[in-house]
Amino acid sequence: MQYRHVVVLVVGFWAVMMASLVRRWLLEVRPEHIPGTYRSVLTPERQHYQSRMAIYLPGLKERAGYTETVFRYTPDRRYEITNTTRVQKLVPGELAKLGRFALDSVVVVNRHYGLEEFSMTLSSPLVQGACSGRVVGDALVVRTTLQGAEEQVHRLPLPAGGLVVGGLSPLLGLPPLRVGQRWAAAVLNPLTLAPEQVEIEVKREESLEWGGETWETHVVEIRSGLLTAYAWVSPNGEVLKERTAFGLTLVKERVLEEDARPTGRRAASTKSQAPTPKQVPNPNRQ
Repeated sequence: MQYRHVVVLVVGFWAVMMASLVRRWLLEVRPEHIPGTYRSVLTPERQHYQSRMAIYLPGLKERAGYTETVFRYTPDRRYEITNTTRVQKLVPGELAKLGRFALDSVVVVNRHYGLEEFSMTLSSPLVQGACSGRVVGDALVVRTTLQGAEEQVHRLPLPAGGLVVGGLSPLLGLPPLRVGQRWAAAVLNPLTLAPEQVEIEVKREESLEWGGETWETHVVEIRSGLLTAYAWVSPNGEVLKERTAFGLTLVKERVLEEDARPTGRRAASTKSQAPTPKQVPNPNRQ
């Protein structure tokens, strides 16, 4: 009988402690630290943020193009996220249907971190197209035109967090991550210009060679149907490297302020961005 009382006391103690820890964690997690939302992307330190990733083809060391993302805060306290992607070489696999291509997208977010509208254009020798979307109530209304065909209209549920991404990657700036986190995002497929939902999960921690140093990163898995991509993200939310679902490899570049031309013009206060994650010594480096 006494043994049972001890067991009950121990179990009760641990139950109370765990409940207290969970409650404390939920109260301490700030909204800007919850991934998959515009609030987590558009933090104060990312005002006029710029990130450029070099694009490499499978098995080749020569740079095939770039994808560049810029966040701008407008005078009326709205936010614009622009992405410019340029690929100057023929890409193998599914993207070969586009040939060399250019993707341009703009996402507009209101002062309450809610998606308002977005647009995306595709230009290549083989395919021309455009799409636009607007939030109407709790739905996303998307209009798409490819090759001058009749406009297609889709009405979709607004994704959790309202996050819609154009370009080759669903990952914008990220909050601090931990293993086990999961979220979803809507990505505009560059082949169809239609939104597709992808599932994202932080799988593990791993060291990565970048910029001549070793960096501690979180490995993020991105699933879209049967396709899987991986990204290596620094502790401060910078994507240092990504292997996309289309077989391309993206590697973050250090960009000088005067090199920022995401939409044909440069914001006067655009800041040069370089990740500042924790560096660790590499015992295997010669």
